[in-house]
Amino acid sequence: MSNDDFDSFLSIVKASTFKYKIERSTFISSAKHVSNPEEAKRFVLKVSTEFKDATHNCWAYRIGEKELFSDNGEPSGTAGVQILNAMKSSNIDRAVIVVTRYFGGIKLGIRGLIDAYAHAAKLVIENCEKDIFLIGKVVEVQCEYHDFERLKYFFNRRGYFYLTPPKFEEKIKMKLFLPLGEKIEMDHLEIKKLEIEQKNLLMIS
Repeated sequence: MSNDDFDSFLSIVKASTFKYKIERSTFISSAKHVSNPEEAKRFVLKVSTEFKDATHNCWAYRIGEKELFSDNGEPSGTAGVQILNAMKSSNIDRAVIVVTRYFGGIKLGIRGLIDAYAHAAKLVIENCEKDIFLIGKVVEVQCEYHDFERLKYFFNRRGYFYLTPPKFEEKIKMKLFLPLGEKIEMDHLEIKKLEIEQKNLLMIS
């Protein structure tokens, strides 16, 4: 098994900001990796509160097939969808971007706004740290000591990722990362699947 056996996506590793000016207007782009819409909305609120004196805080998020955007008072179609399209063109998924604008006194016009917001989103994407994330499931396995070497050999041959070193207690406990469709079908194993979403994502380091 290799990384190609996992579904994957490109996303932002660390929250990042980028600032640029055009025609005396200042644009501040803030980007973050998110796992669900609620997390994205919390980030939008955080940035909007931080820059509450700004003229506009426009935003978009993309989480798989879930997409949402806002022009936040800018002319319709000039801001939020441009941010979303910048994520799509860069293949960025599971991310939210807020573009804050401080108006500088010179109107940019519809075409100018479209270009400005698209460029602001593109700049923060280009300058933030990105990586490939693997989509899979976390599986906890317990086994008897006499089964350990044989199972370790089996798991290594399958190419499973060990999330933590094996724990040698009354039984040996292992925490593995597998593709979503992968199954361990061995009657003598006790298996517990963890369905917590944030534990279903693993970054390639």
